[in-house]
Amino acid sequence: MKVITCEIAWHNKEPVYSIDFQHGADGKINRLATAGVDTTVRMWKIEKGPDGKAIVEFLSNLARHSKAVNVVRFSPSTELLASGGDDAAILLWKLNDSKEPEQPAFQEDEDAQLNKEYWTVVKTLRGHIEDVYDISWTADGNFMVSGSVDNTAIMWDVNKGQKMNVFNEHKSYVQGVTWDPLGQYIATLSCDRVMRVYSTQTRKKTCSVSKMLSGAATEGEVKNYRMFHDDSMRSFFRRLTFTPDGSLLLVPAGCVEAGENVTNTTYVFSRKNLKRPIAHLPCPAKATLAVRCCPVFFELRSSFNTDSSQKQPNIFNLPYRLVFAVASEDSVFLYDTQQSIPFGYISNIHYHTLSDVTWSKDGSFLAVSSTDGYCSFVTFENGELGTPLKQKPVFEMQTPGAAVEKKIKKVQRTASPVPKSVEASPVSGRNSDIGAPSPLLEGTPSRTVSGKETPSTPLSTKAIPSTPASEDMKPLSGKGSQPRRITLNTLEAWSKPSTPTGPTPRRIALTPVGSPVLSNTMISTPPSTEKAKHERPSPPADPLCKPPEPKRPKTEESTVSGTPDRHHAESSKNATQQQQPNDPETK
Repeated sequence: MKVITCEIAWHNKEPVYSIDFQHGADGKINRLATAGVDTTVRMWKIEKGPDGKAIVEFLSNLARHSKAVNVVRFSPSTELLASGGDDAAILLWKLNDSKEPEQPAFQEDEDAQLNKEYWTVVKTLRGHIEDVYDISWTADGNFMVSGSVDNTAIMWDVNKGQKMNVFNEHKSYVQGVTWDPLGQYIATLSCDRVMRVYSTQTRKKTCSVSKMLSGAATEGEVKNYRMFHDDSMRSFFRRLTFTPDGSLLLVPAGCVEAGENVTNTTYVFSRKNLKRPIAHLPCPAKATLAVRCCPVFFELRSSFNTDSSQKQPNIFNLPYRLVFAVASEDSVFLYDTQQSIPFGYISNIHYHTLSDVTWSKDGSFLAVSSTDGYCSFVTFENGELGTPLKQKPVFEMQTPGAAVEKKIKKVQRTASPVPKSVEASPVSGRNSDIGAPSPLLEGTPSRTVSGKETPSTPLSTKAIPSTPASEDMKPLSGKGSQPRRITLNTLEAWSKPSTPTGPTPRRIALTPVGSPVLSNTMISTPPSTEKAKHERPSPPADPLCKPPEPKRPKTEESTVSGTPDRHHAESSKNATQQQQPNDPETK
């Protein structure tokens, strides 16, 4: 194991907030991404020199963020890079094979001339309203979760570029997020001193961890202590992670109180019970802020005595050995899953607080970034960390896609209000506001992207048979015992010039948008409560009392059916202008 701190102005000597090796590429080169306060993301090529130390070569300058960049994370299975910053945006970058900068306006001429490869922004994810602090991909690269200063964590569908869910239970900054490699859980850590675990299938909180009993309770007195540091930590980040197999959750920023003594620690949670840690890894000096696992699975290590058949104690009972690095404010600890004490310790490499750590794909490099503007590399010889498994275990991942449809169905069936009972054909100028019915639901209202509702199959609250909207209702020959009949026309029919010959019936055009269609048959007797409320009897033989009768009750009835007020006024005005002394409707 060799350590070198490269004398490179990584980001113009500004603090480096994040660092990440690429794992999803062909593996020909060790490509490293760094993020800094200078608003840029930079690409580097890392090689091992003849002396075993790291050699760094500049590849590209990615300039698109408008403020400091806090996190960079390569997709595990694709060639995408995600970067999040103080501008509240998450940018998805991809290597441009054309070898030409697509948008040179964002870079200075000097930086563009130094570029050996060019990266292009293929998507921008906007949903946070404050600084983005951490990002975690799913194992298949199709989804991600992000944490922000706006106290929320957001699930993203990367392919669609859309939010899937927003977790807003935290009371303060979300400084660390991680997505379970098996796809079942999302864990978030905030400076509100609470870790929350969510189910990716139900989108609901599985558990929250914040307090623990302090030893045995005496005389019935139960004492709880806070498990995590408050916002007085010097670091902006609390980067927690699952192990590559998903069996363990490693959580930094822990503190164990024993009386007046507080010990900094990193908690280890088992997948079988995420409510209480099964172990903790003490850090004597400073608080821990980031944990990253080596992607390589190693064989279980034998004990150091002559009997090679005897195995070392395996405290987590895993069939293989996993290695992970824990970064504190000023040092790095190296652990494995066979023992509770670290097998490696690196310190005195930086003058200011560390910010992030990352492993190369083959486990030969461990990179460390610091807010002093520099990065360090720990290099390992072949076999120094252990013997890699000949065949890496394959794990089945749950995708949240199936649960999304169920969620949409549930929301649409329960949250959509009952559709109105009157509908005319929609006005051509408003077609853009009315979305097409969702294929997920048939016979129930569906929600469009704009948030408005469009019934796919009208559900009537009254016993009214429906007909196509293009048909007009014609007055039937009336009888004394039958209720009033009013012709409903579409707006197009209403606008046609009428050439009345003799007494013509009044035509009132009601154009409610997004409602079922009224039938061409006679309106059945309205409910007794509505009739008693809105009808006002008048002498049938008095022509002066006839015009207000159909207008006033129908206006009120249309109000119940959901017609806008503006249409009430237009309908009333139209009815008054076309008033005839002898109305065949009311005979």
